[in-house]
Amino acid sequence: MKKILIVCALSAELNSVKETVKNLKIRDLKINYFTTGIWNYNTILNLTRFLENNSFDLVINIGVCGYKTEKIDAFQVARIYNLSNSKEVIVPNLIDFLSLESIACSEKIVTDNNILKEENFVDMESYGFEMVCDSFKIPRILLKIPVDKIWSETKNFDFEKAKLYLSKNIDYKTMLEKISIYLEKQEDKIDFEKYFKDFNLTFSEKEILKKLYFRYKSLVWSDFDIYFEENRYLNKKVFLKGLEEFLELYLIK
Repeated sequence: MKKILIVCALSAELNSVKETVKNLKIRDLKINYFTTGIWNYNTILNLTRFLENNSFDLVINIGVCGYKTEKIDAFQVARIYNLSNSKEVIVPNLIDFLSLESIACSEKIVTDNNILKEENFVDMESYGFEMVCDSFKIPRILLKIPVDKIWSETKNFDFEKAKLYLSKNIDYKTMLEKISIYLEKQEDKIDFEKYFKDFNLTFSEKEILKKLYFRYKSLVWSDFDIYFEENRYLNKKVFLKGLEEFLELYLIK
């Protein structure tokens, strides 16, 4: 059974989403839930800590956002423009579900439309969420629901309206069906635990082994399990160093 994680910034958002999804009685997906707190830095810190100790096939970020002029029910984030450093990231488009839109991401509450420039939507977590999921190489989807018009409604944010929109403005059944189809088409994930269990690896050492594994698969025309069985009783540092040096032999210099 595929495991997915639904992430919201606030518990009030998550509870609304969780209640709606649970009523659907989805049986072919194991769904977990997590709150990061607001702002990019909290998102990066808390989501990173959580993903270091938990594995998922796909992560979904669902949350409300502000809008400048045009209001729509909901959208998929395709591009994120970080206002603090003027950098943009493109989000992989995994499923055909909602309209694809660009969103600005701010480190503080936006009170002036002018700083958004050509952007119509703004939130405070999407950039951090995308950075973390990209670093873990986890498939992800970002869904945003415009609620408050900047600045007239932002300063008197309507939490009840936000909860209503979170439960009504997304067709969760269709979304999860599309995600299930997407995951079925993907190759089964590599079970790295069968390699990790023989070594007491730190998180960084696990990431090094993963990178070396994929390098092995691309360079060596043999099963990695053969190499592993021949070297599994080595000290972990000797094993990782030896694997790296072994792969060096296959590089064209």
